[in-house]
Amino acid sequence: MKAISAATVLFLVLGLIAVAQHQQHGDAQPASDNMMPHPSHAAGVPITYAELKQTVAELDHARQATAKYQDVHVAEADGYQVLGPEVGGMGVHFVRTLEPKSFDIEKPPILLYAKDPTAPGGYSLAGVSYLWNAPEGPDGQPVNSPFPKSLARWHRHGHICVLPHLDNPHGLSEEQCRAQGGQFIAQSQWLVHVWIWKDNPSGVFSPENPALK
Repeated sequence: MKAISAATVLFLVLGLIAVAQHQQHGDAQPASDNMMPHPSHAAGVPITYAELKQTVAELDHARQATAKYQDVHVAEADGYQVLGPEVGGMGVHFVRTLEPKSFDIEKPPILLYAKDPTAPGGYSLAGVSYLWNAPEGPDGQPVNSPFPKSLARWHRHGHICVLPHLDNPHGLSEEQCRAQGGQFIAQSQWLVHVWIWKDNPSGVFSPENPALK
């Protein structure tokens, strides 16, 4: 694995810090004259420098491992298949599995693409998605998350119908889904989007990327 440059580490750490501050505190608050901490600071989930550094390293590994998928044909050859239509702010999902057996930072189960007529196959890689199978904690987030809670906000989807040709119609009951030969998923594993290939003004771990709209 290639070593991470000091500049890359610094750049990504600063970016992750900004994301953490935005998710913890919402809109920025003006500093007081005496520079005392704002009371809302105590409400955020704490994160250590070691956790930030580890997250930067993991995202760098993810970029190195998925660089080949900038050509969507390579992704398809590796088993990724398009699932559903393009979604505003989320792009097009290319899925290898919806039920991974383990978490592997270098093997995301879902790739996020933006339609791009100038890119190979008509798609440009924008990000990746990871799934995590764990019970829900008291904070409404999965326990033992592989990413720090102050950075990543996980979510789940319910009543998913995946038809044989990987169409993903909404609003079908389990009975209606199975009648069409589809696979019905009552509740998905935890899901998080990670925008490591197309900058996201809302943050690396934000569910939606306004740059894709």
